Amino acid sequence: MLSFFILAALASTSLAVKPIHSHNDYTRAVPLWDALNLSIMSVEADVWWVDSQLYVSLVFFAVFSVAHTSGAINKAITLDGLYLEPILGIINGTVSSITPISVENPLQLLIDFKSDGPTTYQPVLDALQTLRTGGHLTTYANGVLTQGAVTAVGTGNTPLASVVAAEPRDLFFDADILQLYSTKPGVGLEWGPEIAPLASVDYASVSSTAEMQQLVLNAHDFGIRSRFWDTAATVSTWDNFWSAGSDWVNADDLLAVSNAWAAFQS
Repeated sequence: MLSFFILAALASTSLAVKPIHSHNDYTRAVPLWDALNLSIMSVEADVWWVDSQLYVSLVFFAVFSVAHTSGAINKAITLDGLYLEPILGIINGTVSSITPISVENPLQLLIDFKSDGPTTYQPVLDALQTLRTGGHLTTYANGVLTQGAVTAVGTGNTPLASVVAAEPRDLFFDADILQLYSTKPGVGLEWGPEIAPLASVDYASVSSTAEMQQLVLNAHDFGIRSRFWDTAATVSTWDNFWSAGSDWVNADDLLAVSNAWAAFQS
């Protein structure tokens, strides 16, 4: 069960401007900024721990390559330079942004561990130190979940055991939405936003619209937001997710999804 303090923290948090997640954000013409310029407050970066540095995957040729392999690493591009430095600047007001990043308008930063999870975990924690020092990270400590300007969520090879063991905790976990009722995050623990503010799954694993709708409700029962990836890129598909109350629509064409959201609201 969620504690009173967690429920209070959730109630006081503003929802994202748009229920849209910038999938593989690092592949965009201008990573981070393409999303923020459309008031999209959830972005995703694949990271590799290579030669004592956290690199962000980047495709060499958008048509022929994918950004999920170590061969796509551009060693001039780091997690810090591409995301963390500009995010900190926006929060502090030293970098101008159409869309602010603040406790009232928080950014979800999804960090997809592509290299070995346990090996990559501490470097990711270390990389978040500047945001941590400024008090800008959503944090769980002493039974209280406190919303920050940035909620960092590990996915991919992120080690759940390390996330659960962290005290205080400011790097969270992307749970499997199919297993919220069938698994536990640890002995004597229940799923909740203090461990996993997000629960996701490949939509190919979902049998029907009715199951998707039930999975959204299941996640919300735990105070967790929902996301489905590898979905058809059509307006009817996006509308279907929004009608079900799914919190994040996984998007590659940000402008098209933003326009669809505006039409859906009207």
